[in-house]
Amino acid sequence: MSSTGDNTATTATSPSVDHSSSDPKIVAKASETDTCQVPPLPTSETKVSSKSNRSWVWEHYVVVTGTETKDKKATCKYCEQLIACASKNGTTSLSNHLHRCKKYPYNSTDKRQKTLEFKPKEGGGKALTTHMFDQEACRRMLARMVIIDELPFKFVEREGFLDFCLVMQPRFEMPSRRTITTDCHKLFLDEKKSLKAYFETLSSRICLTTDAWTSIQNLNYLCLTAHFIDDKWKLHKKILSFCPITSHAGEVIGRTVEKCLLDWKISKVLTVTVDNASSNDTCLQYLRRRLINWKCIVLNGEYLHMRCAAHVLNLTVREGLKDLEDSIVRIRSAVRYVRSSPARAQRFKSCIEKERIESKNLVCLDVETRWNSTFLMLEAALKFQKAFELLETVDSKYVEELTPQSENDTRKSSKMRGVPTEMDWEYAKDLLPFLQIFYDSTVKMSGSRYVTGNVYMNEIFGIGGLLNSFQESDDFGLSTMAGNMKKKYDKYWGNVERINILILIAVVLDPRHKLSYVQWAIDEDMILRMLKF
Repeated sequence: MSSTGDNTATTATSPSVDHSSSDPKIVAKASETDTCQVPPLPTSETKVSSKSNRSWVWEHYVVVTGTETKDKKATCKYCEQLIACASKNGTTSLSNHLHRCKKYPYNSTDKRQKTLEFKPKEGGGKALTTHMFDQEACRRMLARMVIIDELPFKFVEREGFLDFCLVMQPRFEMPSRRTITTDCHKLFLDEKKSLKAYFETLSSRICLTTDAWTSIQNLNYLCLTAHFIDDKWKLHKKILSFCPITSHAGEVIGRTVEKCLLDWKISKVLTVTVDNASSNDTCLQYLRRRLINWKCIVLNGEYLHMRCAAHVLNLTVREGLKDLEDSIVRIRSAVRYVRSSPARAQRFKSCIEKERIESKNLVCLDVETRWNSTFLMLEAALKFQKAFELLETVDSKYVEELTPQSENDTRKSSKMRGVPTEMDWEYAKDLLPFLQIFYDSTVKMSGSRYVTGNVYMNEIFGIGGLLNSFQESDDFGLSTMAGNMKKKYDKYWGNVERINILILIAVVLDPRHKLSYVQWAIDEDMILRMLKF
């Protein structure tokens, strides 16, 4: 169904004037039942001889008193602009002004055709509303779709998408890939301008996180993210910059972050969270000096540097896994062999069927530098232990490829350490429950869509107590691993003076814990010295 969007514009002085026509000069005849009838407009064949036949435009103007007839002027009721209206000028100038007057109600009315549609309500049900096609709005949403879904720009020129849009809305003119590129950049600039304006009025402070890495093309990149809470206590995460950098030197990173802060006009920084690379210490020293000069830092920047808890936990667990490196490497090599080609994957699936293992998932590869992905790899591989053992007998290449033929082969490739043994699988089974605790803590502390500051202390000191208990275990392997992990743990968290005090303050502000919980969790004398009670 459709309805016309031609609305009636009325004025306080002339409620009966109908301007439903597309031309404001055309006034329809009032019905005979109207109490205030408006006569028709004069034509070339009729002669205006009395005030009763005045032009319709006078209803929208006020004649200025005290002016001579030859210099007669009138004021527009909407924008108050003076318009010459002497008899020699006629009413053409008055009518023309109404066409371009931005405050004239008729000009602000959308006269395009609308379509009736049902839209869902927030509380349930549907409401009848009007919808109007807008080419610019469609292009803006198309650019947003390309950005959010990470689509290639040439997606808008693909045949299937063009056919779909033609059926859905024939009036939409599909932009080219070059045009959509421009639209995406324009959308980025608009959003950046809007966020800049928001930062200027933001009452809370901003916490930054930054990380730098090198791509496979040997290009250095840096990403800077802002985390803040708005006036409605809602947590936000915004990527401020993703840019190439010349090197991983601390001062280079610091200058890049400073340039970004100046560009966004951000000065109210509370903390900067980074990993434990030594270059980041230099970066934070540089940023602290700059923020002190800007006179906008809290407590002289003493607690500006926030170490990434998830990264410290990653280093701690990796230190403990070194003793089991051979077992993990053999299981990883077996998984990599199975995932290296479709034919090998198919042979492995047949082994799964023969062993009657019921699982919808298959083994997954890990990233060697991220222990949490190693945990997921071991967890998945253990389900298929019998299938791997059967693969040894049905696939000769599996054993041949993973078994080193000489010492030289072992030196050349860390992958060639043999197939997983029964002892390797036993080590993995014993290790998995232990790693599960660290994995859960990492997931909890790595959240970016919810506040995590109040859970850091619980996780940090909980892990410290866990390592102490495992050091006293009767299992020699587990005890040794826990001891190695505790050494790395103590390097960053063993002394409360090395922990950013803002982590403790976040727990104090949590109404479930308060200060008494902090005093209970940490040695009372140390916490009193830190807080200077």
